[in-house]
Parts: sequence; C-alpha cells; structure tokens
Amino acid sequence: MLPRLSFLLGLICLAIGIFGKTILPDRNESFSFLLGGLTLGGSFIICWIFSIKNYWHGIVGSGIVALLGFCRTMVNLPNWAEWIAHPAPKPPATPMLEMIVAILTFCYMILIVRSLFAERLRKMLANEQD
Repeated sequence: MLPRLSFLLGLICLAIGIFGKTILPDRNESFSFLLGGLTLGGSFIICWIFSIKNYWHGIVGSGIVALLGFCRTMVNLPNWAEWIAHPAPKPPATPMLEMIVAILTFCYMILIVRSLFAERLRKMLANEQD
C-alpha cells in the first residue's frame, strides 16, 4: 500500500508544480515553483522504484523525502496566513497549493512512522516466538 501511495503522491506533487507554474504570473517564481514540484514529485517516484526491489529502502527513503517536503513547505507558513487574510481579489493560489503539499506530506510521513513501528513490533514478537 505504501509504495502505491508514494507513486500517487509523486504524481500529485508533479501536477501541483505544473499547475503552480501555469497560475503564477512572474516567470522566475513560476519556474522555481515548477522546479520544486518536479523535484519533490520525482523523488517520490524514485523512492517508489526503489521499493519495488527493496521494500523498506524505498519506504524509508520516501519518508525522508516527505519530511523534507513538509519542512520546506512549512517555511512559508507566514505567507499562508497573509494569503488567507487577503481581501476578495486574491493573488495567485500558490500558498494554498503549498498547504496541500504540506498536509499530504505530513499525512504520508505519519503513515511511514506508523508502519515502521508496526514492523518493529512484528519483529519483536517473531523473535519472542523463536
């Protein structure tokens, strides 16, 4: 289940990067948003490829990528509050897209941590039975 989520999260991050590129008017800002989406999404897809042969290597790698993606989006937390408080004609919705990425990466990170704890418990119980 987790490798599929890693692939899906990679595709979502790629789509958010492309969508952010299309809605941002400034060329430099739009390309940096696209680059971030391609980097994060591509990293999740690479971790999915690793998890095909070495399950836990890919899962732990995607958990680290999720942590990095979450921390990177949390840097812009003050911009989110400013964007939400902005009056009716709002500027481009990139803070909202960053919020979506932050929520998705945080939820995925929690799933990874829970699966690692479950695996540790499974191994401890298996060692007790031996």
